[in-house]
Amino acid sequence: MNYIIAKSAAEALDALLGGEGNALIIAGGSDVMVDIEAGKLAPQTLVDVTAAEDMKGIRVEDGQLVIGAAVTLTEIARSPVVRQYFPSLCKGAGSVGSLQIRNSATLVGNVVTAQPAGDAAMAVAPLDPKFVVLSKDGTREVPMGEMYAGFGKSTLNSAAEVVKEVRIPLPADDEKASFVRLELRKSLSLPMLNVAAMAKVTDGIVQWARITMGPVGVGPTRALEAEEWLKGKALTPENMAEAGTLALRNAKPRSNPLRGSKEYREHALPILVRRSLEGIAKQMGLLAL
Repeated sequence: MNYIIAKSAAEALDALLGGEGNALIIAGGSDVMVDIEAGKLAPQTLVDVTAAEDMKGIRVEDGQLVIGAAVTLTEIARSPVVRQYFPSLCKGAGSVGSLQIRNSATLVGNVVTAQPAGDAAMAVAPLDPKFVVLSKDGTREVPMGEMYAGFGKSTLNSAAEVVKEVRIPLPADDEKASFVRLELRKSLSLPMLNVAAMAKVTDGIVQWARITMGPVGVGPTRALEAEEWLKGKALTPENMAEAGTLALRNAKPRSNPLRGSKEYREHALPILVRRSLEGIAKQMGLLAL
């Protein structure tokens, strides 16, 4: 197997294209190496992007929070810049696996592996992120909703495309986000359920809301009916509870022997959605902390 250390996103793309379909990007390797060991992947070349300078770092630029594709989850969880704007993303990134995994795994990796309940992916989903993707055709921005092709399947061509960075619009003063997680025990890396939300609440009235849930569908699943119902309403305990109930209409949880039955998840999901909205209300000063 060949191992190439790319010094830039463009160099990484060149290496991928040179591999003619038999090369893969590796950053943290927390999923890629497991799949290689299991025989699910057999690349002839691995392209390491951890030394690519334009894929590192966290910065604010043109009204956006920019996170390099090679930035680890630990860096995000501990970043004062991320915490200033999106403490929910710090929480989600800090919930993935163990410290050892977070020290190598990346936010982009958590999205590209396309698992339906990746904590970092779930936390970033309602923040309206755009993924800057390089290919032989140039550079394009891909919204979160277009990153998932199915369970564990990304829309990106991992042998011919490179994600350079993630761009997230900075929130206004009346926009807040939250992340909540239900787990069986601390040693279990994957959640039973997780929910993230972001809302614009002006003078106590919801202008818009984005609520994502997992694992209840392909990738972070939007609670579209609950979002629409909340528009123009006060963020009261009663309305937040009703939004939780409505969220079930867009959720299709399945039973899992380790992470709970379908029936249990259907019972718990409205509670988590309500708690995610309560997290926003508390940040807005509409509920006591």
